Amino acid sequence: MAAAAAVAEGMSVPTLDASLDALVAVLVAGPDVKSVSDLAGKTIAIDDRYSESSISRVRTAMAAAGALEVQLSKGQTTAINRLISKEVAAAIVGLVSASAADSFPELTRFRTFQVPLATRSPNKQP
Repeated sequence: MAAAAAVAEGMSVPTLDASLDALVAVLVAGPDVKSVSDLAGKTIAIDDRYSESSISRVRTAMAAAGALEVQLSKGQTTAINRLISKEVAAAIVGLVSASAADSFPELTRFRTFQVPLATRSPNKQP
């Protein structure tokens, strides 16, 4: 778990610009969470290093993934540590490229999800 926390804390904060389509939120939750939609109405920790615009985008992405009315909560303790201490139902541990998210380690007793921050427009070329 300490290694995963170190990876989460080391994930860089991206610039949310034209590359937004490639960004995902790495979400870690307890084993009882089978899908992102299971987090509807729950509190999810997010590190205070993220801007309000990033948090707004995460909230929108969570709703698009079926988790309506989530509360994103900043705190003095890191998001992953708040999850470990069972203060919250889940934690956003990084806003990164999809390839960086793929390298996030699997955690024993936790589930990891990737929540796309934007979907490609049908008119946009790959």
